[in-house]
Amino acid sequence: MRCWILMVVLGPTTAQLVTGVEITVHATDAILDHFEGVGFHASHPLHWTTKEHFEQVLAKRWRELAPSFARVNHRWAQRRPVQSDRQALEALARHLVFMKENTGTVVYLTTFGMGETEPGEERRRYAQAVANDLEFLLKAGATNLRYYCVTNELSLTAWASLRNDLATFRDYHQEIFAELRKRNLPVLLLATDASPIRYWSTLEWAAEHMDEITGVYGGHHYIESDDPGDLEFYDYFYKQCLWAVQLARSKGKDFILGEFGSRQYHDRRWGIRWDTCLHYGTQREPQAALQVCEAALAAINAGVCAMAYWTFTDYPDEPGLARINQWGVFKWLTNGCETRAPYYAYGLLTKFFRGPATVVRVEVNDALVRASAVRNNETGQWSVAIINRRTSAIPLWLRWNGSAPVRPFRKYVFEVAAPPRTDDGDLQEPLGKVGFAEGVLVDTLPANSLVVYTTAYDEEPPPAVEGLKVEPVAGGRRLSWLPSPATDLCYYRIYHNNLRIGSTITTEFLDTGPTRNQPGRYRVVAVDTSGNAGP
Repeated sequence: MRCWILMVVLGPTTAQLVTGVEITVHATDAILDHFEGVGFHASHPLHWTTKEHFEQVLAKRWRELAPSFARVNHRWAQRRPVQSDRQALEALARHLVFMKENTGTVVYLTTFGMGETEPGEERRRYAQAVANDLEFLLKAGATNLRYYCVTNELSLTAWASLRNDLATFRDYHQEIFAELRKRNLPVLLLATDASPIRYWSTLEWAAEHMDEITGVYGGHHYIESDDPGDLEFYDYFYKQCLWAVQLARSKGKDFILGEFGSRQYHDRRWGIRWDTCLHYGTQREPQAALQVCEAALAAINAGVCAMAYWTFTDYPDEPGLARINQWGVFKWLTNGCETRAPYYAYGLLTKFFRGPATVVRVEVNDALVRASAVRNNETGQWSVAIINRRTSAIPLWLRWNGSAPVRPFRKYVFEVAAPPRTDDGDLQEPLGKVGFAEGVLVDTLPANSLVVYTTAYDEEPPPAVEGLKVEPVAGGRRLSWLPSPATDLCYYRIYHNNLRIGSTITTEFLDTGPTRNQPGRYRVVAVDTSGNAGP
């Protein structure tokens, strides 16, 4: 009789799969004490839309995701690259003020389609035109405008053309710097915003040749060569961000990840150029959303000061448009404003990893689990984000080195296998609360998931909405009500016959939907920034 002896050697990966993961938050060991937040590139301020689309979708979702950092584009009048577009500039000012007043968003502005000028007097006039627009925005109340870069990704005559002519890039910034100083405008210039990582070597040139006019350093990256399931991507991106952060800090400056995203699809389809995420609309979309969050955690743990995912919403598909740009965490008005998977994954980070905050060191004993922790400097509230890259659920032991939070954490989950979908882009509800027992938080991390634990919430819902009036108008019914007295109001939900028909940030709503002529009761419910809904 033949006897077989099977020997199994349990390495670290298998052992951790059995025993779970231990994570320690070193609450007093700061990586960065002035983190400005996780946010978006926001192009919608320069696109025309309806009043209702802004109030019921764009503004509502901006308040809901609450990004404390945004990269926004500035542009010149069409085909006149040194001529201010006053109408667009006024719209931009309104949006920047909205961001400041509603979400305290810090703004990094960059010009798309910068003007090609000759050095000397012509370039000085260009710098004056830039300063004129920046001064206009600041005087209009957009005092959250903190950073500016003369160009997008070192583009002038062609995409990234200044990569090979950094002296010209410097000359533009030198002229703008002189004009900003002359007017005493509190805007810092950013260098170099190169994309992708293989061009971040331009940062070394900028640090050597233009640091005296540079207020902050920055770069972009799209995850082109890494599959969404690549388990080595986190370590790679962390090391690249750490290099950039250390370079910036050697000059006493910060590093901003000014634009990043998943893998691009950049080709022609149906006779037009498309620019979108390769994985949008496919089964890989939820996994790509998790990878974007992985990139964010790598950047946070490396000490990156702020970051902006490309983009908050799609560009509109305008007639005669040269290309389609569909990178948003939700679609544009003409495509139904449908949310995508990153809305519910990255959106948790924008809402709870807000600046100004302190990023602290987090120790993880599992190579396939990533974690970051921040304490908001204004409220003292804690948020911890954990990504489990394993294909099975694992037990979690979260320990706190320092005084642990007293109140329990709310727990929010994004799972690749079951990404949430909600009405009107509401963020997913918390799954409950988890607290510390004898200094340890014990829980379970679902497979391929992002879990956010946060103390940034209250449990007091807004009071009932009062003064609702319903008036017939041409094509529907007009609803109006008194403003909610809740100091942390986020938006209102509107119901007809107990069916939700919309959301808005204002105190009126025009019901022109398919059931507008049906009899029945209307109801308006106030929702606060913690997601609590009133009666």
